[in-house]
Amino acid sequence: MNEFQIIDMYSDLVPLGRLEQLKSLGYRPKQSIGLPQDMPVLTCPVAAHDAECFSMKDGQLNFGFGTIQTQHGLVQSIRLQLNDVQIYWLADMTDPEVWAALDKWRKAGHALIQFDVRGQTEELGYSLFLKAGVPHGTYRNEQFRNVPAPSAQLIWDGMATLAMSGKLQRQAESDIEGMQLRRVFVNVLLTGRFKPWVAADKMVEMPTPMKIVFQR
Repeated sequence: MNEFQIIDMYSDLVPLGRLEQLKSLGYRPKQSIGLPQDMPVLTCPVAAHDAECFSMKDGQLNFGFGTIQTQHGLVQSIRLQLNDVQIYWLADMTDPEVWAALDKWRKAGHALIQFDVRGQTEELGYSLFLKAGVPHGTYRNEQFRNVPAPSAQLIWDGMATLAMSGKLQRQAESDIEGMQLRRVFVNVLLTGRFKPWVAADKMVEMPTPMKIVFQR
C-alpha cells in the first residue's frame, strides 16, 4: 500500500452532519411514518451538483457502525452505502448524544437520514429522506461507550483532520457485494458537546471542494 503525506489543504473547511429531532423539521416526510416524533434524524449536507448521487430509485442499502483508531483517540464511524455511494459520519466514540440516537434507532429498527441539498447563494434547497434498517443486538464498539471521554478539542481536531485528509475516501471498501464504489462522502458529526467552542467561521454546511497535494 502506498503511503501519502498531505502537505497542503484547506483544513478549516469541514462538512458537518447533525442530529435533529424529527419534530423539529416542521413537517412529516413519508419515510418517517411509524417513527416517534423525538426520533433523531441524521443529516448530511449535499451540494446541488452531487444530488444525483442520492437517488433512491431501486436503491441497495447498507447501514452500520464501526470504530476508527486515530492518534487523537477512538472515533465512531456511522456508515451508509446507497448503491455505489458511501457516506461516513465521524463521531466521538463516548458522546452520549450519539449513543442515545443509536439506542432509539436500534429500538425502532430504522434510522431516518436527511440529505440536505444546498444550491448556490439565494437558490432554494431541498431535502431527500431515506429510512435505513438498523442492525439489532449488541454492537462491538459498545465496549467503548463508557470509557473516559477525550477532550472535546482533541477529538474534534482528530475527526476534522481525518475527514479532510482523503484517507477514508482512498481506503473505503464497498459494503454491498458486487458493487464498486463511485463516490465517498465524509462528514464530522456536530453534536452539543462541540457547539460551545467550535467557531462558526471554521465550519461549512456542505461538502466543499478541497485542494490536496500528495507526496509519496
